[in-house]
Amino acid sequence: MSQRPPRRRVPRPVRRRPPRRGCLNQLLVLATVLLVGVAIYGFFLRPALSSMLGAQISERIAPLTQAEALGDAALPGVIAALPSGPVVVEQAQANAFLADHQGDYGPLEQAQLQFRPGEASANVQALGVRGVVRSGVAVVDGRITLVNPQIDGPLGLIVSSQDLINPLLDRLNAELANQGRVIEDIQIEDGRVVVITR
Repeated sequence: MSQRPPRRRVPRPVRRRPPRRGCLNQLLVLATVLLVGVAIYGFFLRPALSSMLGAQISERIAPLTQAEALGDAALPGVIAALPSGPVVVEQAQANAFLADHQGDYGPLEQAQLQFRPGEASANVQALGVRGVVRSGVAVVDGRITLVNPQIDGPLGLIVSSQDLINPLLDRLNAELANQGRVIEDIQIEDGRVVVITR
């Protein structure tokens, strides 16, 4: 028998694997992009959208100029009609008024009020999205202020309660001051609101 020379093992060149671009890396990139998008929306877009909606609604309810105010805007007429002393507004009256002036509220497509002790709430639809706006009301130095305003539901994700409601509240207080009316107290009871004016 003949002997064969032993085989030499030639080392194979080591192939370098390309960097992994697996599922985990893609998931991290997606999560980062989503977080940045949410941050931009929360800090910039949401407050701007809420303020814009609030300003549009308050401008349609009570225009800034006196010539427009004497027209068919709802707020100046309501304030001018307030007698001195206690005024009781029933929930059904408020909802009928909202239905009659539905076109005055701009981006708000629908609103239905409910009065519960210490809190008023409204089921609203704006921009095709529904939500429930809730707040208490107090009078501080003759100005109406809201107590713990909040927007629940999908609408609350789109707009913030403070940025939406503050322009409306500022317009209401400005119109009260323009007409020389002072609100002394507001009490929200079950099914009605009692406003005391002078």
